[in-house]
Amino acid sequence: MAHMTSASNRYAVTCLYGLEGELADEAAERLGVEAQQGWAEVTFNFDGPVARLRELRLAGNVFLVFGSFLVGPTAPDLAVISEQVGRIDPAQWESLWESLNGQAPESPEISVSVGRSGQHNFTFKDVEAVACAAVEAGQGRRAGLEARPLELRVEIRQERCHLRGRLSPKPLSNRPYKVRRDRSQTHPALAAAMVRMSQPTAKDRFLDPFCGTGTIAIERALLGPAAIVVGGDISKRRIEWATQNVEAAGAQVELRQWDARELPFEDREFTRIVTNPPQSDPETGRPWRLKDLVRLMAEPMRALEYGGISVWLTRHRGLLEAAIAQVGLNRFVEETQCDWKGKTCHLYVLEKTP
Repeated sequence: MAHMTSASNRYAVTCLYGLEGELADEAAERLGVEAQQGWAEVTFNFDGPVARLRELRLAGNVFLVFGSFLVGPTAPDLAVISEQVGRIDPAQWESLWESLNGQAPESPEISVSVGRSGQHNFTFKDVEAVACAAVEAGQGRRAGLEARPLELRVEIRQERCHLRGRLSPKPLSNRPYKVRRDRSQTHPALAAAMVRMSQPTAKDRFLDPFCGTGTIAIERALLGPAAIVVGGDISKRRIEWATQNVEAAGAQVELRQWDARELPFEDREFTRIVTNPPQSDPETGRPWRLKDLVRLMAEPMRALEYGGISVWLTRHRGLLEAAIAQVGLNRFVEETQCDWKGKTCHLYVLEKTP
């Protein structure tokens, strides 16, 4: 028998694959909800204003969960989708969409998108046709496959079908402060996750020695109070771009141009270092030699106090681990893997030891 979950306050929020646990923890802390983790998403019930979901710095897209039910493997079994689509309350969907985005959707028309995994005797087109017909018959609205603000997502995973309505026309990770961008910049939600992993406190003296366009430093400044947030980069152009982003964010970040192999700080000035260092030698474009990466890491670590936390992002796991071992004075706290731009990234959390 088909079972519909409550449409009033159940949400599915996407994230970068591998950060589901961090997003679930953030939802618990900010919204007071218990989230269930799925593949690159979390789901939870929330009775507060939907606009509060914008507090989730690790979030991608937001969907209203209409229902979850069983569906058989043959084309006639798709009739259950028609039945469940007919139960959707479009007025509630539009109201939540407007509350999250601050304006009503531009069109009442509904687009349909389909995902499918598992063994079935029907096609994507079969599902699309049934869903579109159900929208037009049950909701009295035009439906099609072209992009619309109101998108009905029909996701069939093995024998279960999930119905969802998109609430975010753009991912929440598309930060308004990103007025200047760079190809190598850190994804804002990933930056926010790295900041969370550093166990932030209001007394943080925070450093990003390879700040690029400033994303990590800005995410730290926006998270909450800190004694100081400092970012720097060897590129004058990137510092100029970072300055524009910091101003757009209204964040308190001190920016400087420097070579991170010769930082202008005394030993142990900072309590936190969170950074996405260059993944290859900027001068040659080739992968780092171990001795060069060691030097790149050793100088920032010199500026970190004993007991301080550092978070490093890399796509070259073995190389970074070898560099960490040679730099020394570090205890592994955590390693997390996630997918970013189709590649696996490794996040290392370290505590500096005497």
